Amino acid sequence: MSRSFQTGGIVLRNNRFGEIHKGVTLLSPDHGLFSAVAYGAYSAKGKLRSVTNPLCAGTFFLYRDPVKDAVKITDMDCRDFFEGVRSSIAKFFIASVWLEMVLKTFGGDAAETFALLRGSLRLLEACAEEAAPRLLVQFLWRYLGLAGCAPDTGACAGCGEARGENRGLVYRRGVSGFFCRGCAGAPGAGGLVPLSAGALNYLAYSRGLPLEKAAACAPDAASFAALKQALLFLAEDFAGGPLNSVRTGKGIL
Repeated sequence: MSRSFQTGGIVLRNNRFGEIHKGVTLLSPDHGLFSAVAYGAYSAKGKLRSVTNPLCAGTFFLYRDPVKDAVKITDMDCRDFFEGVRSSIAKFFIASVWLEMVLKTFGGDAAETFALLRGSLRLLEACAEEAAPRLLVQFLWRYLGLAGCAPDTGACAGCGEARGENRGLVYRRGVSGFFCRGCAGAPGAGGLVPLSAGALNYLAYSRGLPLEKAAACAPDAASFAALKQALLFLAEDFAGGPLNSVRTGKGIL
């Protein structure tokens, strides 16, 4: 990075730095996950007060101090405030899961992850609330895919037997992969989540679709509910422990 630079970014997290300064964690397509300081952003008249909150997205103008090895936000051109996401409890918790996932697990391609997160947030902003859970599932599935951690929907992770279009598989909490009934074993502490053939076919089919089209369809209600639960469990397994956003959003997500 040169001393003065700019980049697109999405704010994922804030923390207080001193009395009136704000620590900001950003996801950038150019620099990945990094932290910067918005000086004076917690003061009543701070020009960066509102545009450096989580979910704000746009162009950040930054200065890198080579002596302190710190990055300062000098200005921000906010293009997406996502007011519709903030004003809906269901949408806000879904977005919170996405931000926490990236914060706790990011380590892949910055440009692809940024495009997925920004595109998902824009669709979440515009969609009806009843469509929001489909976006939750699609983001988690695609994010796990980018990380190379999406289970194979076409075969048992234990014995390798192909499942066929009309057979379901089982997700076992804490164990990566989808399993046939014989390999799934007895329920563990987290139990088993049976996934119907329809749910697995949906995942396989939607993988190749644009996000907007993939989120416009879903399997039957019971199959989708199980699929959503399995993907939330997979997300926590990938993160290495419980997600606060999932815990606090229980009953809403």
